[in-house]
Amino acid sequence: MPQAPDSDRGIATASVEAVRIARTCLAGEDVCVLLVGTDDRCLFATPLAAPLVAALARLDAPPAAPEFASLGTLLAQMRRTGRAAAGTVGAADDRLTRVFDITVMPASDTEGGADVAVIVGRDVTLATSMRRTLVESRQRYKDLVEVSAAFAWETNAEGTLVFVSPQGVLGYGVDELVGRRPEAFLAEPLDGTSLQPFATREPTADVEVWMRRADGSAVCLLVSAVPLYDDAGQWTGARGVCRDITDVRERDIAIARSRNRERLLSFIVRSFRDEVDPENMLTIAAATVAQGVGVSGCHLLRARGREGEPPGAAGLGAAASFGRVGAAGDLKEVIAAFAAGRDIVETVIGKWNVLAAVTRYRQEVNGGIVLWRELSRVPYDEDDRILLSDLSAQVGIAIEQISNHEHILALSRTDALTGLYNRRAFIEELERRTQRLRHDRRTAALLYVDLDNFKTINDLFGHKRGDDALFEVKRLLQSATRPADLVARLGGDEFAVWMDGVDEAVAVTKAQGLLEAAAALESFTGGIGRTLSMSIGIAVYDPASGESIDALLSRADGAMYQTKHSGKGSYRVAPPSM
Repeated sequence: MPQAPDSDRGIATASVEAVRIARTCLAGEDVCVLLVGTDDRCLFATPLAAPLVAALARLDAPPAAPEFASLGTLLAQMRRTGRAAAGTVGAADDRLTRVFDITVMPASDTEGGADVAVIVGRDVTLATSMRRTLVESRQRYKDLVEVSAAFAWETNAEGTLVFVSPQGVLGYGVDELVGRRPEAFLAEPLDGTSLQPFATREPTADVEVWMRRADGSAVCLLVSAVPLYDDAGQWTGARGVCRDITDVRERDIAIARSRNRERLLSFIVRSFRDEVDPENMLTIAAATVAQGVGVSGCHLLRARGREGEPPGAAGLGAAASFGRVGAAGDLKEVIAAFAAGRDIVETVIGKWNVLAAVTRYRQEVNGGIVLWRELSRVPYDEDDRILLSDLSAQVGIAIEQISNHEHILALSRTDALTGLYNRRAFIEELERRTQRLRHDRRTAALLYVDLDNFKTINDLFGHKRGDDALFEVKRLLQSATRPADLVARLGGDEFAVWMDGVDEAVAVTKAQGLLEAAAALESFTGGIGRTLSMSIGIAVYDPASGESIDALLSRADGAMYQTKHSGKGSYRVAPPSM
C-alpha cells in the first residue's frame, strides 16, 4: 500500500480505528483514504487520494469553484467540534479538477495520543459532471423554449394539456390552458383524415392547425409532435412544439388571391378588348365584369357632356348593362354620389348591395362601373373592391378608345366645317333608308340645294365670311326639317335634304319654305347686287321603280341645274324615274 513521503510514523503509529476504516474503504474502486496529522501533513494516502494530497499543500487556496467546500475548512471544523465534517471538495489533477465527496473524522495516535484526522473520500467527478451537464442542458432547453417563436406543450392520456411553455400561448395564461383539451381552441375543426398532433400515436411533423387566440382572432400553427409511452408500452399522451406561421400563411394567401385577381382581370380585359366592333365593346365588358366578379348585374356608364361643356360625373349615363340590375332611379342615386365627388360608392339601395367606381382617363372622369348584387347573397369583400379598382382603370382606357374611334368615325362621315353628314356618309344612309322604304312601300323626297353667288362672297369678303354663310345655311336647313330627316353638305356650296315618307306636294312645300327663309342670307352679300340665294332640285323616290341612289342623285342634281339656268333662287321637280 503506497504511503505519503512523511510515512515514518506509518500505519504502525495510526490508531487501530483509522487502520480499520482505511482497509474497509479500500474495498471500493472510487474510494480513497488519507491520514492527516495535526500539522496538516499527510501520514498515509491510498493511490486515488493523490489530488487530495496535493490539496493539503494548498489549504489556504480558495475552493476550485463556488459550489465546492475548502479542505482546510472541513479540517478546522472537525478539530473545533470534535465531530466528523462532510462536504464536496474540488482538487486539481493534471489540469483536471477532480470532485470528491469527503468525510473528515477524528482519530487518536496509539502511542502519543495525538489527534489524527481520517479523510475518507469518494471520487464523484463523473457523476458531478453528468449532473452539471444535465442541469445545463435543462437550462439550455428552458432558455431556448422561452426565447423561441415556438411554444412547447404536453398532453396526457385523457387528451388534456398538462404542460405549456411558461409564457403561455395564444394570449392565454398557462393556468388557462393546463387542464383543457386543445380542441377547445380550434378555429377550424380537424376533419377525420387530418392528423391529430395533440393525440398522435406516431411522430408527426409540420401539421398546420388553425386555432383561436384569446382575442378571438385566428392563428395558424405548425405543429410537430411525438407520442409518449410508459414502460409497459401503453400510450400516455403526446409532446410537441407549435410555431406561429400566421404571417407566412396570410402572406401566401394574399399572394394567391392577388394572382387570382390578376388572372381574372386579364380574362375580363382580354374579353372585351378582343372585340373588333367598338360599339359592342362595352356590352361585352359589362357581361364579363358581371360574370368575373360574380354579381347579379353590371352597368357601365359613359360621360356625355353637353355641347360646349367638358364631360364629367354629372353627365354620366348608362352605356351598357348585363344581368339583373337596379332601376333607373337606383342608378341615378349612384350617379348623384359620383357627381358629389365620390370615386367609390358602396351602399344598399332597395334589395341591392351596390359597389361602384368612377372610371378616368388622364385624371378626367369619363365613365363608371356599377355592380349589383342581391342582399341575400354574400356581401362584397376586399378582393371585390381591389378588382373593381383595377377594372375601373382598364374600362376607363376602353371608354377613351371607344370615344376616339367614334371621333375618327365622325370625322370620316361628317363635314369638317359644318358638322353635317358628308357625301359618303349621306349616300350610306340613303342606301340603308331606301332598303327600309322598299320593304314598307313608302315614298321619300330628295332636295338638292345649291347656293347662288356664293363664290362672290369668298372673292370680295374672304373665306371667313363664306364660312359664316355656310353655317347659316346649315342652321336654316336643320331648323326647317324634322329630327329624323337627313341634312348633308355634299361639297363646296352644295347641300342635300332627305325626307322619309313624304310625297311630291310635301317636298314642294318644304322647298318653298326654304326659299323664303333664304332671304336672311342676303346680309352676307353686303348689297353688291348679287344676292346669296338657293337653287333647289327635287326628286321624289318611288321604291317600286327600283331606282339606284346614283340615279336619284342625278335626277335631283339635273333639276337643280335647270333651276339655275332659268334664273336661280327657285326650285324645280325632276321628272319621275323611268
